[in-house]
Amino acid sequence: MHIGFIGAGTITRAIVTGMIRFGVPFERIVLSPRNADIAAQLAKMDSRVEVCESNQGVLDASDVVCLAVVPQIAPDVLSSLAFEARHHVISFIAGMSLDQIRELVRRSAKVVRAVPLPAVAVGKGSTAICPHDEIAAALFSPLGEAVEVDDEHQFDALSAVTATMASFFALLEEQASWLVAQGLPYASARSFLAGYHVGLAHETTQGDAPFSAMIGHASTPGGLNEQLWRELSERGTFAHYAEALDRIMRRVQGRG
Repeated sequence: MHIGFIGAGTITRAIVTGMIRFGVPFERIVLSPRNADIAAQLAKMDSRVEVCESNQGVLDASDVVCLAVVPQIAPDVLSSLAFEARHHVISFIAGMSLDQIRELVRRSAKVVRAVPLPAVAVGKGSTAICPHDEIAAALFSPLGEAVEVDDEHQFDALSAVTATMASFFALLEEQASWLVAQGLPYASARSFLAGYHVGLAHETTQGDAPFSAMIGHASTPGGLNEQLWRELSERGTFAHYAEALDRIMRRVQGRG
């Protein structure tokens, strides 16, 4: 596989790093010259990774093309390139539908959307793919969990829930601040919470029980976990997530 990346930012760095680290098969990776520092760092990691002089050079040297540019510049960048029928396009461009991407890449034989996250660099990420695609699945399955859907609305929903990252860290910061108020040094609070939440996340990978069942397993009747969960539930804390995600979904789909 000859795979090219148009755009060499954080996500490109994470994917290429993960591919090398976890032995994803490829013959050659070519990178656009944009963000020269990242491109140069990746080229040093493996002799099969090269930096092209232009975005068109990436296309000329690739059969699989990953689009990793921000949506604000995507139309200008892509409309100036000559895609061919042999190109298998995987787009990471947020908020741009399959039809919009097809219009920009024109002659390409196949267009797929994907949402890889930075954790793919360490094989811990989840990547949503739409529609089902053997090439995209082969690329991302070794880098964590690859979830394929054919319905673009469902894909947009998976994209929307990735907006919870900052809120997750905000929850950890709230817990850390509370521990500091109890007299713990921040470093100790942070270290404990990081390990604690890694443990909770690990539990979710040890089976396919619904998360609702896991709430029950963690909540002894009359216990501390049940008390906190019930108090937050009664205050509508968790219900606010769905309301906020509805608004995020509208933005993802260009409706607000």
